Amino acid sequence: YIGAALVKHFERTEGARALIICPPALSEMWERYNEVYRLNAQVLSIGKLQENNSETERLLGPEGLYKDRDFVLVDESHNFRHSDTQRYRVLQNFLAVGKKCVLVTATPRNKSAWDVYHQIKLFHQEDKTDIPVDPPDLKRYFKAIERGEKRLPDLLAHVLIRRTRRHVLRWYGFAADTQKPLAELSDDEARPYLRGDKPAYILVGGRHQSFPKRELETIAYNIDDTYQGLYEEIRGSLGRPRKSPSDKSAPDELTYARYGLWHYVLPEKQKAAPYSELHRAGVNLRGLVRVMLFKRFESSVHAFRETLGRLLRIHERFLEALRQGMVPAGEEAQALMYEAEAFEESDLYDALRAATGKYKIEDFDIERLAADIAKDVGIIRRLLDLVRPITSEKDAKLQTLLAKLKEPPLSDGKRLIFTQYADTARYLFENLNPGGKEPDIDVISSADKSKARVVGRFAPRANPENAFYGEEGEIRTLIATDVLSEGLNLQDCNKVLNYDLHWNPVRLIQRFGRIDRIGSEHAVVYGFNFLPEAKLDRNLGLRATLERRIREIHETIGEDAAILDNSEKVNEEAMYAIYEKKGVQLSLFEDEGEAFMDLNEAEEVLRQLRRENRAEYERIANLRDGIRAAKKSEGKELYVFCQSGRYQQLILADPDGTEMSRDVPHILGLIKAEPEAAGDG
Repeated sequence: YIGAALVKHFERTEGARALIICPPALSEMWERYNEVYRLNAQVLSIGKLQENNSETERLLGPEGLYKDRDFVLVDESHNFRHSDTQRYRVLQNFLAVGKKCVLVTATPRNKSAWDVYHQIKLFHQEDKTDIPVDPPDLKRYFKAIERGEKRLPDLLAHVLIRRTRRHVLRWYGFAADTQKPLAELSDDEARPYLRGDKPAYILVGGRHQSFPKRELETIAYNIDDTYQGLYEEIRGSLGRPRKSPSDKSAPDELTYARYGLWHYVLPEKQKAAPYSELHRAGVNLRGLVRVMLFKRFESSVHAFRETLGRLLRIHERFLEALRQGMVPAGEEAQALMYEAEAFEESDLYDALRAATGKYKIEDFDIERLAADIAKDVGIIRRLLDLVRPITSEKDAKLQTLLAKLKEPPLSDGKRLIFTQYADTARYLFENLNPGGKEPDIDVISSADKSKARVVGRFAPRANPENAFYGEEGEIRTLIATDVLSEGLNLQDCNKVLNYDLHWNPVRLIQRFGRIDRIGSEHAVVYGFNFLPEAKLDRNLGLRATLERRIREIHETIGEDAAILDNSEKVNEEAMYAIYEKKGVQLSLFEDEGEAFMDLNEAEEVLRQLRRENRAEYERIANLRDGIRAAKKSEGKELYVFCQSGRYQQLILADPDGTEMSRDVPHILGLIKAEPEAAGDG
């Protein structure tokens, strides 16, 4: 709704013709908003931003259909945190002509400050900058952040508008017991309301609206029981990280040979085309596949079993191709292998032979490659035989879920169940709703269903524009992948259950944000998080169990963690906060400390002064340059405000005039004073 309000504001005030760029999963929602709120906008899916593509050129090229769209809103802009993607380069080129641009995201930084740098570079394409930071060069400044010499909030204070719970309540909220605006209270007086110790509300459309209270709960289940005592054996077969790809795997470990074919090319051929291309393509692939297997292993028996089945079929085809004198390498061959069911067997290998002609079998150490592929076939087949007999009745994780759903508060009202994998989502649906007989239980995992229709049935009060028809009825239990984790209003529900283990808080915050919204009719919103326990954990406390899980992740993933997207990397501090229920306020990741005052808050102070004491505001606004003011302080710092043209800078110095800081939020926090505070001359 904020994005739609921004588009409408610029359309009304400046006659802007907007282009809304959003993830594919949100296109339908934005098309509906465009119609309902008459935004006069065009909606474009991120998936259509492709280089050397005639459709992209027709829309975004110099003479393209959208060349006159003068205001661009990028929804969920964290999808542009990597500059080495086609979508990034296409959007950056489109914005290069100076179009107005707003980026909307709840998670601009997943883990690295460079995530923010790349998003800023979409609209601020030169590194040299007028933003008052030192050095006045974006790349140099972010390198200083990386070295710990500068702080990201110093720069964000000038380009980021951020409305956290604390900010909204502090400046727009009212104390429920006294009805006083929190903006009129001192920091000490307002603190109990901001922390949730006392109730507070804001007025929206004349109605009292409150933020719901957040509660997290950990659901422990035994992963050893889930895998019938085979957990450690299976985990061992997935392999440990190797310091070098040439290191031999243990006899019972997968080699992942199919994903590192360059290492089987004869040394004298490795640097020549087309084999050098195999090196670039395979640098990260082996590690990614191992991480994927490990995460599916934890997600559900069914997802792991389905993945093993697919891998077995692919590896058997690969081995047969080797026997027929070809190495199925390259993208075209891989696509054929995955689409093999559409071919007769003889036609498949004819197609493979045509696709792999440039890779000569004599240029490979074919004996070693065939041996490693055969070894992997044997291990995958053995793993599949181990997990095939584990039925849903024997699945301890699934049975824990079914039991938990019968207990309050999950037994009451709506439930939203998230999993990372479509295989797990379908498995849960089939067991929660056998035969699909219950119309109030549904699943959505991709574009297989109308998202707007599903959302309208699950949260009709929050999405009246997607009203459902009488015959369909409301959904009470919805199982979803992260296709529903971004940009949707689902606050008819107040319970989110995360079926997979969290490595990082980003997904949790996005998922929880679907129901934790102002305007929720629920006083409490719940986040339930599954945590696997092994046999050896049974007599351990929660922290010790977490320590073991984190150690297992590091042992299994090792150096391959470096190739993961930041949102998928292990964040140990966050894991402890989530599973030890210290994330009730989730403020650990919201930078809401009171040691500094950001520019948004400073602006609110000025707005409040102008609204409530216009004469005093005008007096201050008309003060001459060069005046002085002082307040009592434990230190003896000096502060000075400097301006030259458009460039402005606030500086903190020691009594000798030596610069100590240009950290604007920090300096504002030091000089902030209550209205009744007396000056000190």
